[in-house]
Amino acid sequence: MQKQILVRMIGAVLAVSFVGPVLAREALQDQPQHKQQREESDQDREKARKAKAKAKAQEQHGVDQAQAPDRPNPRALEMREREQAQARNAARQAEQARAREQQQAEIRRAQVERQTDQRREQQHEAAMREQRQAEAAARQRARQSDQDRQRQVDVDTDRRTNQRREQQRAAAIREQRQAEAAARQRARQFDPDRQRQVDVDTDRRTDLRRDRDQQDAARQRARLSEQERQRLISLQRQRAAEYQRYVATRQAAERQRILALQEQRRIQQYRYQQLYWERQRALQAEWQARNYSYLNDPYYYTPASYRYQRSGRYYEINRYAADLLQQAIRYGYEQGVRAGRADRLDGWRYDYRNNYAYVDANYGYYGYYVSQEEYNYYFRQGFRRGYEDGYGRAYRYGRYDDGNYSILTSVLQLILNLQPFG
Repeated sequence: MQKQILVRMIGAVLAVSFVGPVLAREALQDQPQHKQQREESDQDREKARKAKAKAKAQEQHGVDQAQAPDRPNPRALEMREREQAQARNAARQAEQARAREQQQAEIRRAQVERQTDQRREQQHEAAMREQRQAEAAARQRARQSDQDRQRQVDVDTDRRTNQRREQQRAAAIREQRQAEAAARQRARQFDPDRQRQVDVDTDRRTDLRRDRDQQDAARQRARLSEQERQRLISLQRQRAAEYQRYVATRQAAERQRILALQEQRRIQQYRYQQLYWERQRALQAEWQARNYSYLNDPYYYTPASYRYQRSGRYYEINRYAADLLQQAIRYGYEQGVRAGRADRLDGWRYDYRNNYAYVDANYGYYGYYVSQEEYNYYFRQGFRRGYEDGYGRAYRYGRYDDGNYSILTSVLQLILNLQPFG
């Protein structure tokens, strides 16, 4: 571009230099036409000046175009703007994606924290539940230990009573023998024939007493026959099955009892009933955990050693069944005291017959050794007396010792009236 401009400028200069001399020669040769030629010369110079100015302007314009940047292409500019818009959209989408990922990460972190809190809460609840179970087991062991001690006290009392009875019997026998000896001595002094008769009677009574003592010892050493043992086992299986069927149907009665107590607003009686069912289920669980075996239970080969009377009929039982009936009376008295006390605190009327524990009367029963009917009868005998003591706070039939209620041994013997053979 610059070369073209220079070429044009040189051409214009050369044109002027050639035109000038020619015009001067023409002016000398043709004076009349001098004015016209001068005008034409002026016009030519004006044209040359304009051409020179134009060339200079073009040259300057070329320089400006060379120095200035090229004008952008509209299509390229449109494509560039489209690319920039796409880049901005991509950046905005990436920012939105990062925001969504961050939000999802926050949600996941919150879920993890919530699950962690739930696990901690569950672990805390499990620890608290285990602690409560341990405390309940400790209380249960303590109560069981107290009951065992009370049972041992009762056994010791019974043993001492039997010992005193044996001592009294032995003293009576000695006194009788002494009286008989004195009578023989007196008869020997006054009537020899009568003395001989007295000696015969004394010897006969001595032989009878010796035979009876030997029979008692043999009865204690004897074991039941295998046939009798199998009969007892079959009977106990039947009793256990009947009791389990009864337990399965007892839950409906428990629910009805809960609703009735809630409607009557008997808070203390409601709490007592809850404790009654809880303790009863615990006793059942303890019995079932024993891995009971009919073959290893001495009940089935131990002969009867006690008898008692109920409703005009005598029953013969061994010491295991006797212990269970005594337990029924003790449990009945303890539960009766608690039930009577609850009704008294609730301001409820004196009514032991409609109490659930009295109607159920199976607290501590497992279906073994005695019939359910027999156990229920003696449990209610103890419950009635305990309810009277608990409702009236008189303790005519039992005593209170360190949180435990126990029936008096004399009252228990009066209710059951166990009589050992002999």
